[in-house]
Amino acid sequence: MNALSEDTYLFAEVDGKYGVFTLKELYELHNQGHKIKVPTLLNERGDKGWVEVENVVSYGKQPLKQITLATTRLYVEINEGATIPAFSSLLFSGKEKQINLKFTIANWLKVTEDPKRNNDTLLLTMRIPLNIPEGDKTEWEYGFALGFFLAEGNLEYRKHKNTNQSLATLKGYAKQKGMELEEYLENMTEVRRAELAVGKTDFERGYIQILQKHFKFLKRHKISENGYQLHSSDLNYIHLIKDYTEGHTSHDKHLKNEVYNRSWKFLEGIMNGYLAGDAHYRNDADFFQVHMTANYKLRDDLIFLSKILGCDIHLRNGAFEKSPSSNKFYYHLYLSISKNWHRHTALGLAKEHIKSIEDVGEKEAFNLVLKPLYPENDKRSVFNHLFFSAYGFLVSDAVKTLEQSVLSSSLPVPVSSNGLNKEVV
Repeated sequence: MNALSEDTYLFAEVDGKYGVFTLKELYELHNQGHKIKVPTLLNERGDKGWVEVENVVSYGKQPLKQITLATTRLYVEINEGATIPAFSSLLFSGKEKQINLKFTIANWLKVTEDPKRNNDTLLLTMRIPLNIPEGDKTEWEYGFALGFFLAEGNLEYRKHKNTNQSLATLKGYAKQKGMELEEYLENMTEVRRAELAVGKTDFERGYIQILQKHFKFLKRHKISENGYQLHSSDLNYIHLIKDYTEGHTSHDKHLKNEVYNRSWKFLEGIMNGYLAGDAHYRNDADFFQVHMTANYKLRDDLIFLSKILGCDIHLRNGAFEKSPSSNKFYYHLYLSISKNWHRHTALGLAKEHIKSIEDVGEKEAFNLVLKPLYPENDKRSVFNHLFFSAYGFLVSDAVKTLEQSVLSSSLPVPVSSNGLNKEVV
């Protein structure tokens, strides 16, 4: 039995639309009759595509283990009896033209005190394939404006209800735009304006000019020697934010699934806009260092964008820091994002050592049953029943075929002193 935590995030195509969903959400969507596909590894050349989900299985509460990687600190929560692609020797062939795919049972994975040398490794994809338009410069600029808001902005909501007098005024505005009052009020939204906290360097580097190219902003308001506030009541900007994000402060704002269906340039713009607003580029190490409020949904958005755009993202240890305005301590998250990979990769995949395997208690567990890509007598059938999590892990589905193939493999199976199979890699 292969069981993953209900909180496991997956990229999925649901009724032709891309998004990120938890396994539990996919379970519910499947029961409602939606057509679901997930990303998979197609062959030994590293080609990636999408495979149809035939079923989503619930296993109820199961004891799970968290497998955390040594370099990126990304993790997966899985049951100890699950079959998983893992390696204790070379991942790729000598010429690196094909993947020597091998499997083991999660409970047999080797973990020592020296993860970078001796521990078993798991496979991560460098990129999740999406079939969306390329987009253009304008798409990138709209994405940049959205990403910059995620990093530096919040929304201010209207505090007062409309009076008869204000409604009469708004009715006149609606008439000027050829709208009925109700349509105009809906178009206005409940948001009064968007507010951005910016610095002097944001003007010097041209970031604010990108925003002002498409959206109207009021005159900047100076709040410190190098700090300013920018406000925009431009409905086009407010609607962009409302259409593609949820939440309105640094603690709760995050992306909606709609962003993954627009264009590549739009997604690139979101990432670049966020890094421009809330990251420091380390030239010596070639990565962006991100320091953010403990908003795990937004942190995950950055992981998902990295997996789509092919960036290498590493999670760091967080810390409590004192706010200069309130003198209270708040927990902050740290991560780094590099647009270049400075470690061994091949065929669109990276091999990474395991740092630790820890019990995380009982959680509701699910898994997928995938439609096989190849008949069982095809040598490529070893690639049946595999899919990528949104964190990039290559894992296997709920069917028993894969586990049986591992246990009956012609590969030598080391035997422990008690006579039980110990490891298959």
